[in-house]
Amino acid sequence: MLRKIMTATILAAAAMGVNAEDFYLKPAPKGMEMNLPVTVQKSFPNDKARIIFSTMSEAKDLATAQSEVNKTMAEAQQSVKDFSSIAKIRNGGYYTQPIYTNPKKGEAPVITGWRARQNIIVETEDVNGVASLVQVGQQAKLALENVSYSLSEEAKAAAQDQLSKDVIDALNKKAESIAVAMKVAPDALRIEKLNFNSFDFAPEGAVFAARAMGANAAFKTVETPVFEAGTSNLSMSVSAVLKTEGAE
Repeated sequence: MLRKIMTATILAAAAMGVNAEDFYLKPAPKGMEMNLPVTVQKSFPNDKARIIFSTMSEAKDLATAQSEVNKTMAEAQQSVKDFSSIAKIRNGGYYTQPIYTNPKKGEAPVITGWRARQNIIVETEDVNGVASLVQVGQQAKLALENVSYSLSEEAKAAAQDQLSKDVIDALNKKAESIAVAMKVAPDALRIEKLNFNSFDFAPEGAVFAARAMGANAAFKTVETPVFEAGTSNLSMSVSAVLKTEGAE
């Protein structure tokens, strides 16, 4: 049965004088709409770093625990400011909690001490100086919690401008290829609508995380750590509605 259908199709095409190589889609006489999606993705070097430091203290009374945290943090923040004039410091949280005994069955827990902890967030656009900045914080008795990299607002805006140009260029090339394949003059295509969408992806090789060291850990000498700023991937998509001009 299938052989008969194929034979009939070939005979019909031969009767109409149409070869498979000559077949192509044609726009409707009144014009045709087509949806054309295009996406461009690029990597851009990170130019901003975010460092989280912490310090913690435990003491029998709350005032002592807080005082030790306050003293350590004040000295450390001054060390960071002395090292870098462009680093920005902001509070990341201040916490206190009681320390309880492990009571025997039937007994109520008793407070035996207090724990105080403070986090700070340091942001800088000197990505090449991050390792030394971290070392300064560690030598000032701060524990390193996390280092992450990203694009600054200025760099991100410039990247999006570049992606806008690239995605429109890609759209023009794709529309031209489709027009040529359909044997439609490229200048016969008209844009009806354009919708843009941009996306951010997690930076590549840009995040370093570490568990905080205890408050009583030795901070006598800290070797300089090694970090790579990495890149951030940005993507921009455009969905275009194109229309062919009607035949005259």
